[in-house]
Amino acid sequence: ILINTATFFRPGDAMDLRDTVSAREEMEINYFGLLRLVQAFGPAMRLRGADKSDDACAWVNLFSVYALCNWSACGSSSASQAAAYSLSQNLRADLAGSGVKVINVLSGPLDDAWNRSLPPPKVSPSQLAAAVVDALQQGIESVTLGPVAEDLVQRFRQDPMILERELISRSAA
Repeated sequence: ILINTATFFRPGDAMDLRDTVSAREEMEINYFGLLRLVQAFGPAMRLRGADKSDDACAWVNLFSVYALCNWSACGSSSASQAAAYSLSQNLRADLAGSGVKVINVLSGPLDDAWNRSLPPPKVSPSQLAAAVVDALQQGIESVTLGPVAEDLVQRFRQDPMILERELISRSAA
């Protein structure tokens, strides 16, 4: 089981960035970090997954729900998460038929230092760990974790443009 926990998050919208340093770091860790993991471990995991005598093989990616719908208050981070999320979908295609499950966890704000200023509800580390274990045990490939993520994913499925406008107005408030 490989669990991709790498993330680099800096609040702020793209237009307010003075330079591209943070954005490059976000892409370097969130997207290119995942790409390097895919290149380094993907082929071996595909072979391991094809070993029918022991087919318990999984790849777990932990993403922010803002990978699905950009919130400009963390616009550059959202963009780098979206790129990583898209790469994970490609990974699922690459590993299709190999026996390796690719599990994506879309989480609301984590209860960590970077989200300290955000109001509750937040996802605790123990909730995140329990959700990953549950997904692995049940073979669930897509997990939405926390009230914020559940709300955003539901509204995204109903109408992505309405959600985008709501997130824009939330950032402007």
